[in-house]
Amino acid sequence: MDRIFVWLMRLILSLAVIGAVFFSFGWYVLSRSLPDYTKTVQFEQLIAPVEIVRDTANVPHIIGKNDHDTLFALGYVHAQDRLWQMTMLRRTAQGRLSELFGEATVSIDMMMRRLAIYSTARQSVSALRPDTLAKLDAYALGVNARLLEINRGALGRGAPEFFLFSNQISPWTAADSLAIIKLMGLQLSSHLQQEVLRARVSLILNDDRIKDLLPDMPGNGQAEIIDFTRLFPNIPPYRASVDQPRSALSPFKSIALAGASNAWAALPGRSATRGTLLSNDPHLELTAPSIWYLARLELSKGGVIGGTIPGLPLVLVGRSAKLGWGITSSNLDDTDVYIEQLNPLEPSEYKTPQGYKPFATKQSIVRIKDKSPVTLEMFWTENGPVLPGSHANLGAVTPLGHVTSIASTLLSSQDTSIEAGFDLMAAHSVQEGLEASRGFVAPSQILTLADSKQIAMRTIGALPKRDPRHQSKGRLPSAGWLAQNRWQGVFDPSVNPVFLNPASGILGHTNNKYTDRSFPEHISYEWGDSQRVQRMLRLLQTREAHTRDSFIEAQLDSVSPAARTLLPLIGGELWYQSEAVPPDSTAGRRQTALDLLANWNGEMNEHLPEPLIYAAWLRALQKRLIVDELGALHEAFTHVEPLFIE
Repeated sequence: MDRIFVWLMRLILSLAVIGAVFFSFGWYVLSRSLPDYTKTVQFEQLIAPVEIVRDTANVPHIIGKNDHDTLFALGYVHAQDRLWQMTMLRRTAQGRLSELFGEATVSIDMMMRRLAIYSTARQSVSALRPDTLAKLDAYALGVNARLLEINRGALGRGAPEFFLFSNQISPWTAADSLAIIKLMGLQLSSHLQQEVLRARVSLILNDDRIKDLLPDMPGNGQAEIIDFTRLFPNIPPYRASVDQPRSALSPFKSIALAGASNAWAALPGRSATRGTLLSNDPHLELTAPSIWYLARLELSKGGVIGGTIPGLPLVLVGRSAKLGWGITSSNLDDTDVYIEQLNPLEPSEYKTPQGYKPFATKQSIVRIKDKSPVTLEMFWTENGPVLPGSHANLGAVTPLGHVTSIASTLLSSQDTSIEAGFDLMAAHSVQEGLEASRGFVAPSQILTLADSKQIAMRTIGALPKRDPRHQSKGRLPSAGWLAQNRWQGVFDPSVNPVFLNPASGILGHTNNKYTDRSFPEHISYEWGDSQRVQRMLRLLQTREAHTRDSFIEAQLDSVSPAARTLLPLIGGELWYQSEAVPPDSTAGRRQTALDLLANWNGEMNEHLPEPLIYAAWLRALQKRLIVDELGALHEAFTHVEPLFIE
C-alpha cells in the first residue's frame, strides 16, 4: 500500500512539473506578443528621435520633431496595441475573411468584393496630394516597422489572437487606410436597408399605413409615398421572407445599429467661463476592443489629441490648442438601389436609356480555409455593382427578369476624405475647419467645430445630385434604365448645410432632422432620432450658462422622452383598478408594474426595473399592432418606433 502511495505521489508531482513547464512556456510565448512600452528602439526610417509617453490610462503621447516621425510613431503604436484589429479591418475591406474563418464568412467576402471597396480605395490614392501621400506612407512605415520588429525579434506573433490564426501579415499601405474609411462608412450607412424595407412594406400596406409604420420626421420637408407596385407592376404583391441572422464579423449593420451619436457646442455668451464649449459622443456598436483609440500627436501645425481608429493616421474627434471638432451621423442619403432590367434575349445585357448594354464583368478567386477556392463572377452596370438577392432581402423586391444594383458615394474612386481629415487637424479656426471639410466625400457626417470665439456645424460628405423628376426620390428602389432616376454627379460642397454662431448661442445634433430643404437638395428622408433631440433641447436651452460639468451631465443623461410621452397614452386608463387583487397573482403583479411606471420619471437606469418593464411592454405592443398585417416581416422591426406608437 505504501508503495502504491509513493508511486501515486510521484505521478502527481511529475504531472505538476510537466504542467508547470507547459504553463511557463505558454506564458513566455504569449507574453512575447505583448508590447514592451519601456524599451528604446532604432529605426532607419526616422529623421529624428521620437518620444512616446504613455499616461496612466495607457494613452500614447507622441512627441516628434516633424510630421513624418510623429505619424510613423502613430503607426507603430497602433500596430503595438491593435494589430489584430487592424488586420481584421483590412481583411474585411479586402473580402479575405474566409482565409481565416472558412465557409462562415464566404458571403461577406463575396459581398465586399462585389462592392469593390478595396479596389476603389486603391484608385483613390492617385487623387491625393503629394503631401497627403507622404503622411500616409510615413504612417505605413511605422506599422511595417513594428511588423519587422516582431519577425526579427521573435516577438510571438504580434498579438495573442494570431496564435489561433495565420500569422502571415502583408505590409501596410496607403490604400489600406483609405479602405478602412470606406469600411466605416459602410457600417454607418443604412439607406440600402431602408429602401428595401420600405419597398417590402409597400407590397403589403396601403399608403396611409406605410406613413404610420415608417413615419416621416416632423417638419415641412415631406415627400410623397410612392407605391412600389406602381413602379414595378409585375412584382408579386407579397413575398414572405425572414431576415437572415447577421454575423458578428459582418460590416453590414442593421438599421438600428447603423450609427448613433450626439454633439453640442456653446458660444461664449452661453458659457460660464466666457469661452466656447464643445462636447461629442460618437458612440458606435459595442465591440472588444473599442473601435476608438485615444492618442496625442505633436505635429508641425500644433499638437492634437483625441480619438483615432487603428489603421487611420487621423484624429477624427478631438482638439488642438485652437480648435475642437466632433462628428455625428448625418443620415445623408448617400445610396440608391436600382432595379436593372435584363435583356430577355441576352441575359448578359441590361437596359439603359440608350438601349441594352453588356454588363462589365470581372472574376475574383475567394480562398476558403480548409476548402477549395471559389471563383466569383461580378457584374457592374452604369449605376454601380450588381448585388445578390440574398443581401438585405433584395430578392424580395426584385421582379423576375431583373437584378439590383446600387450607387453609393462610398464607391467613389476619387475619395479625398482622408486628405480633408489631415487638413482639419491643421486648422486653427472655425473658418479654416469649414474650408478643410469641403474635401470629405464619404462617409457623410455632421462636423461640429469650436474655436475660442465661434461655433459651427456642417454636413460633410458628397451629396448625390438627383433629378427633380426622380420616380421615388431615393426612398425606394427605382428603375435603373430611366435617365431621371440616375445620379448626375454630386453637388458642390457649398450646397451642404452650414450653421454658424446661432442667435441662441447653442448648436446641437442627435442624428435628428436638421433641415427642411426640398428635394433634390434635401439631405435625407430617413433620420436617426426623433426623441433624444427633445431631451437635448430641454437640457441645453433651459440653462442660461453652461460649464464643462453641465455638458458632461447632458452627455450622461439617461431620461427617455419617449417613455414620458408614451406611458400616459398607453397606460392612462390602466393605472388604477376598481377592486383589490392578491399581490402574488398575475393581476397583482400587473398592478405592481403599473404602479412602478406611474411613479417613474423615464430615467433608463440600469438598476431600476421600470426601464425593463417599459421596454418589454412597448415591444410587445408594437408587435401586436403590426404582426397581423405584416406576418413574418414584423421581425424586421426590431426597435420600437415611438412616432408610430404615438
